[in-house]
Amino acid sequence: MVGGGAALVALVVAAGLVVADDGPADIAVPYGCGSGGAHGTAGTSSTPDGPAPDRTAPDGVADFDGDGHPDLALGSMGDVPGGYGGGSIEVAYGAGDGTRIARCQYLTQDDAGIPGKNRDEAFFGTDVVARDLDGDGYTDLAASVFDWKPSVIIMWGSESGLSRAVRVPGTDVSHVSWDNDPILDEQLAAGDFDGDGHSDLVFGLGSDKGLLKGPFGRDGTPAATDRVPAPRRPAPDVDTANYSDLVAGDLDGDGSDDLVSFHDADTGPEVPWREATQPVSYLRGGRDGFTQPEGTRIPDAGEGAIGDVDGDGVDDLVLSPRGGDASRSSVTVAYGSEAGPGERTTTIDRDTPGVPGDEPQDEDAAFVTLDTGDVNGDGYADVVAGAPRWDVYGKPGPEQVLFLAGGPDGLSGAGARLFDGDDLGAAPGGDADFGSAVGLTDLDGDGHADLVVTAPGSDTVDGVAYLLRGTADGLSDTGVTRLSGDTFDDTEGLGLLMGGGEVAH
Repeated sequence: MVGGGAALVALVVAAGLVVADDGPADIAVPYGCGSGGAHGTAGTSSTPDGPAPDRTAPDGVADFDGDGHPDLALGSMGDVPGGYGGGSIEVAYGAGDGTRIARCQYLTQDDAGIPGKNRDEAFFGTDVVARDLDGDGYTDLAASVFDWKPSVIIMWGSESGLSRAVRVPGTDVSHVSWDNDPILDEQLAAGDFDGDGHSDLVFGLGSDKGLLKGPFGRDGTPAATDRVPAPRRPAPDVDTANYSDLVAGDLDGDGSDDLVSFHDADTGPEVPWREATQPVSYLRGGRDGFTQPEGTRIPDAGEGAIGDVDGDGVDDLVLSPRGGDASRSSVTVAYGSEAGPGERTTTIDRDTPGVPGDEPQDEDAAFVTLDTGDVNGDGYADVVAGAPRWDVYGKPGPEQVLFLAGGPDGLSGAGARLFDGDDLGAAPGGDADFGSAVGLTDLDGDGHADLVVTAPGSDTVDGVAYLLRGTADGLSDTGVTRLSGDTFDDTEGLGLLMGGGEVAH
């Protein structure tokens, strides 16, 4: 383990699949973290004292126990006891000193407080989002699950942390006519999509009740539901496309969050990189519901994230572009404006002055994960992009995370950094999947976003999450905190895929 001066982290691992709701019960309380944690992370299972907080943690910062110390939640898609591919979530609670984890929780659907039971291929926690969904001042955690049919489970925050869970009743699946099978690729996103000041969830493109409006009741019932339009078919020659991701943010500056969905067209396994079709759709949020503006053109992309990289007060859409002239290691920003994203774009690649490293020669090294956050505290969102060897049949090679700095002119190569899995001790040759999930979030509350990088590993390589501290000078690669699966669960023979899903936002 590499311990010391990294951001304090809070990771919640919940593994399992929902089968039946057995009534309310308390989730197992947080406990002292296992021996797999970073140096000095011994903790206790005591409950923090104090009244309910009089503030809600800002978006992108989770505080499940309301103690003022940020926490972190990771979704993992690996096995759980009694469930092949059951999925899991890890939550660790921050201690506030920037060096240690105060407490941990390992939660599965076999926990009496979480609806359902562990079962095969439920992928509980593949998508995780952290918001105050009931307006009580504590951050809550919502997670997708695929037992019997896709649904959402909310774990409520409290002074003792995540303490109780409910399944959201009546969730619907996507209805997109040109999607291969949306039920197998359902996505969960959080935001304030109607601009009323309450956090909402979206779960079901094209569904008449895909928008789940907050505040939510403690039984999981949303205040109301509304329609989420199905994206238009991107081109006549696109017959089918897998629904692969969903991100949210205010891309037109009107005070309501918007939705961007990503799709992977079925063009066959032998189609060259430059001919691949991965369409992106934009839905504008607002008081009267979602609309689809005419004329908004977003480049094809495999992944996206949202943040204000040029500091103009309007969120920007950051993309990992696909097809055409895009390089495999490029990042494109479609800047937000009153008209929405895409009127102005910038693309950064390995040929951009200041960007380190060479262009990879195989498409297995493409950026497949992105996130944004302000690392140096200058008011501009920065970008991280992860390139694991994501294909199990991919060629061996380096696994890297690229850091790009935002600024008054937007994204550029100035101050760019490249973090290689080999340098941080990840299994070499692409066996670790270093960079499968990346997150920029302020883990110790010092005003600097810290970097979370996961390397889920495999049946033979242990899963690990790496924490790199954010500073006024950028990301620090000294004093890196390394968290193994044993930090949260030491079940014999269970290979926990740390962060095989997402970092909660």
